[in-house]
Amino acid sequence: MIIKTSRFGTLEVEDAKVVTFPLGLYGFPGEKRYVLLDHDRETPFRWLQSVENPDLAFVVIDPLTFRPDYHVSVQREDISEVQPENEKDLAVLALVTIPRGNPSTMTANLQGPLVINVEKMLGKQVVLLESEFHTAHRIIEEMKVLGEQLKTNEKAQEKSPPVVVGRNQAEMGLITLQAAGM
Repeated sequence: MIIKTSRFGTLEVEDAKVVTFPLGLYGFPGEKRYVLLDHDRETPFRWLQSVENPDLAFVVIDPLTFRPDYHVSVQREDISEVQPENEKDLAVLALVTIPRGNPSTMTANLQGPLVINVEKMLGKQVVLLESEFHTAHRIIEEMKVLGEQLKTNEKAQEKSPPVVVGRNQAEMGLITLQAAGM
């Protein structure tokens, strides 16, 4: 499929790479089909580009990049649109807001993450009402804190096994599906 974008020009994208959000995203209910683009592989950021609207794209990030304690707990019925069979099929992304002229104060919305079934390419934005996370986590500040914590932990636990890098989100326990009524 050929898509036109205002940021990246004309792109050829496999149909199988299109993520459908049956309910759209909050504020954009009519925009249902997106593709994830790796603009710069040297950063943790990706673009969620609308397939239909060339001007609509969101910067997204894996929340574990800067908040390893992040966890999404939702009832299966709350994300029925993504047809979850198990947690391993699900990925979570956070929408990023980058203030014009001051990118160092960029924030991520951890209260309204995107849950994507990577097997079926279906997604839904959920709202975590009972959560310690909010809509404006300062990414750079939290990355600095994480870096300092890792340095401190390395010094304190020199004999500990190494941290496993590259595990998927399910292995990290990022998302938990609950049965109804829990």
